[in-house]
Amino acid sequence: MPLPQNINAIIGAGVFGIVCAATLYVVEHYRQDRRRHAMAKDLARLNNELAVLRRELDSLLAQQKQKATKRGKRNKRESLISTSTATEDYASAFDADSSDLEFYDVSDEEIDTSTLEVDLGKLDATLDEGTAGDLDACVRQLQNLCLEFPENPQLLWRLAKAHYRLFEKTELTDHIHKGIEACTSALKLKPELANVHKWLAILLGSRTKIQPMKEKILDGHLFKEHVDAAIRLNPLDPVLHHMLGRFAYDIAELKWYERKVAAALFADPPNATYEEALDHFYEAEKLQKADWKENMLYIAKCKIKLGEVPEGLSILERMVHASDDNGVDGQVELEVKELLKKYSR
Repeated sequence: MPLPQNINAIIGAGVFGIVCAATLYVVEHYRQDRRRHAMAKDLARLNNELAVLRRELDSLLAQQKQKATKRGKRNKRESLISTSTATEDYASAFDADSSDLEFYDVSDEEIDTSTLEVDLGKLDATLDEGTAGDLDACVRQLQNLCLEFPENPQLLWRLAKAHYRLFEKTELTDHIHKGIEACTSALKLKPELANVHKWLAILLGSRTKIQPMKEKILDGHLFKEHVDAAIRLNPLDPVLHHMLGRFAYDIAELKWYERKVAAALFADPPNATYEEALDHFYEAEKLQKADWKENMLYIAKCKIKLGEVPEGLSILERMVHASDDNGVDGQVELEVKELLKKYSR
């Protein structure tokens, strides 16, 4: 009895199904092998990447440890600065720089046993006596030192001083702005450092020469704030008292319209008299304990403004023959001669 046709189809289908199943098994088995092989490769790659990451992490940890050690040493050095020479800001201005007596820097605390101390000693000499080329090299060296010791305000105020000295010699106002930036950074690090306030005041005072009247008065107000702060921290610096005398003298000299602008800017506008200026100049003279022609000039000018012309002329005549251990620039000598010529009549 012949098999139904559908049986042949069923058998054919069954055989095809078996073949397909076998084929699928082989294919699946091959896929699994490939998958296992791919996973093995992935694991190997991950192991390599983890090894690299582990090495990088170890390197970063080592660098962090090294930086922490270096920071600890730096903090220790800075601690030595503040404890070993607490009276640094009270040094005399006797050795004032001949190019700018009133702005001579009082010697500051130094690091006792480091390479930085040697660098600062050389830099200080350059700042007081160097040429424009020397000062330019000094600025670059200080900038590099600031990168190495970013939390050292001693470097920053010296950088400000270097910019001021360059401004004196080149009259490039960009040095004033850079110097103010350096002092501002130092102020954030150590606000109780007299030289930071001192050099910031000096730079602000220099900026008033290139400012419009409103900004000039604002800078004058800031100048007074920082001179007061510097004197509070270092009351024995004659240069600071001279600067305060100059401020009082300039305020007393303000014209009426300048006083109007000051009154509009401040609820309590700055006010000073020639008598007050004279007191500050006398204090500077007492602390200096040596002839200081620029300070003597302003004493004479205050005397003349107060109507004491003979006494003022006597001081001016004494200046002609007086030595000046601090040095004096040509402008002072010229003003002395002009005042003598004007009031001797």
